[in-house]
Amino acid sequence: MKKINPVVLVVLVLVGGFFAFKIMSFLGCYVRLENADACWKLTAW
Repeated sequence: MKKINPVVLVVLVLVGGFFAFKIMSFLGCYVRLENADACWKLTAW
């Protein structure tokens, strides 16, 4: 198995964590407000 460059691994972890945080934020907002449009505007960008 080829060794993964540590810099690439760090970038992948950071990007994956960012998207996981966004998804969890959206789901948490949706559970509280039950308004997908408002939550999308708050958590998207």
